[in-house]
Amino acid sequence: MAKFEKASDDVKLLFEEVREKTTIPQWVVIEVLCNDKQKNDPCKLFKANDLLETLTNIDGGGGINFVVVINEEIFGQLPKDMQKIAIDECLAGVGISDADVLTLEKPNFNTHTGVLAKYGDKSIIVLHESIKSLYDAKKQKEDEEKAAKKGKRGKKKGVEV
Repeated sequence: MAKFEKASDDVKLLFEEVREKTTIPQWVVIEVLCNDKQKNDPCKLFKANDLLETLTNIDGGGGINFVVVINEEIFGQLPKDMQKIAIDECLAGVGISDADVLTLEKPNFNTHTGVLAKYGDKSIIVLHESIKSLYDAKKQKEDEEKAAKKGKRGKKKGVEV
């Protein structure tokens, strides 16, 4: 088997079924490929570079923006509901700014399964959100202090006559 091949029709249909339920606009072109040598993730998202987008832009209709690579050997052994979750999790990495700039977003949640099993997903999510809020507040305070220092340096003291 070549390193990358077209995904099976069943996988493509399931992919499109899951994609239709996302907020990803239809103008975003996502190619689904298969690589049974892919390790760790049965479904992985890659952002296409400018060269690939240009080479695949046919008749000005837009080139490939993202490529999803699926290890069909592993993916096919998952129950259908887990296959849908894997695709949905993969598509969560598609980022689109207000100016329609596409980005590949990194996952915003990372933990160990033992901790997740011990405390439950809700407690871990609250913990991660709390930590993020604390860091955001700290950065905002530092930015305000920096701006205040800049403001003081910019003012000249008045000279009395």
